Amino acid sequence: MKKEKTGEYDWHRQRQRIVSFPHVTRMLAGAVLPLVLTMALGFMAFAGPAPTGPGAKELTGMERYDEETLARLQDNRLEYQEIRDRIHEYNPTFTKIWGDYMDGRADYAYLVTELESQYRVVKDTADGYISMSKLPGMSAMASVGRSLDKSYRTLVQNMRDTVNQWETNTQAQRQFQQVEKQLTAAASEIMIGYDTIRQNRATLETLVQLYEQQAAMSKRMAALGMATDTQLLQAESSLAGARASLASLGTQQENTRRALCMLLGYDPDSYPEICPVPPLDRSRLDGMDLEQDTIRAIGNNYTLISQRTSKKGGTPDQIAARSRMIEEGDQKVTIEMQRLYQEVQDKKAACEAAQTGFEAAELSRGASERQYKLGLLSEVQYVGTQISYYQKLAEKQSAELNLLQAMENYDWGVNGFAAVSD
Repeated sequence: MKKEKTGEYDWHRQRQRIVSFPHVTRMLAGAVLPLVLTMALGFMAFAGPAPTGPGAKELTGMERYDEETLARLQDNRLEYQEIRDRIHEYNPTFTKIWGDYMDGRADYAYLVTELESQYRVVKDTADGYISMSKLPGMSAMASVGRSLDKSYRTLVQNMRDTVNQWETNTQAQRQFQQVEKQLTAAASEIMIGYDTIRQNRATLETLVQLYEQQAAMSKRMAALGMATDTQLLQAESSLAGARASLASLGTQQENTRRALCMLLGYDPDSYPEICPVPPLDRSRLDGMDLEQDTIRAIGNNYTLISQRTSKKGGTPDQIAARSRMIEEGDQKVTIEMQRLYQEVQDKKAACEAAQTGFEAAELSRGASERQYKLGLLSEVQYVGTQISYYQKLAEKQSAELNLLQAMENYDWGVNGFAAVSD
């Protein structure tokens, strides 16, 4: 494994400290062993406790994908359900921290190997202490020798276990999963935003065409004295506004596309096919149980897990302060879950209202088409009903995606990301 020059120098110096054991008559236990113990404790801090609390789940090892899954992820076709897998395999941030973590494993394994190679020196030292114990007044040295031998072997074995469990370490797993979920949540929100822009843009393109027809008709009617200047200005203003909005949406869509590509490991100058977000699954609403979901959110919350696994402190005041912090954290998550749940209900009501408005516009559009064909409706009136229909369609589509985002936010809260505000 190739290292930067500074890193090589540091490890070379560290190796010299470890392997340069003094002669058996030197006090190894008082000089080198404490250094090794200090280093080991620093590395073994990775092996932290598992998440605790209601709703907490046991962590599993880092996932590995089969060839079929990897081929699907590399088909240049992005589906909403693939976001988490793309983050896992290709997000620059996640793959960098995972690579650095595994590089650390290689360095640590090298250190353990060096310590194992020096056991014979330690054993000779321990045997020397035991031999010294046979001298008058030196009987205590036998215990020192046996303790040194046992402590060293235990230390090296614990460090070797840490290397062997590196990829399944619970504390490291929790940290990786937290980063991965945060990135997945961000990418999901961006993709929902991208789909919202795309749908609005498609609808707006149709509206621009209709506004152009409306403005042209208003201009002809004004020339014939059948429309006022105010009506003409209003039609031209609507057209200008729609064109400006369309241009703005085009810029927003491109910026959003590039951001999504960078998060998911695509070249931002490439153009993978970004599939539409799946239709809203309303059955998820029926599965929301605020009381039970709050219990799960408290158990899964990363901030609260950190608080629950922190040191209790050495004084009654420190212990009491920690207990208050944990209790307040639980209350904050409860309040946040209530807010997220209410946001879902508000978006649900808005979605239902938009659906009702769209259905009414759809009926009106159908009736206007029949009347227009029969000559019972003027072209101006017909275009007006078409404009109303597409406006209601845009409202419905946006409301559905807004509800989806609210549901996703709620689920992310349940899965550990409910905000614990200060």
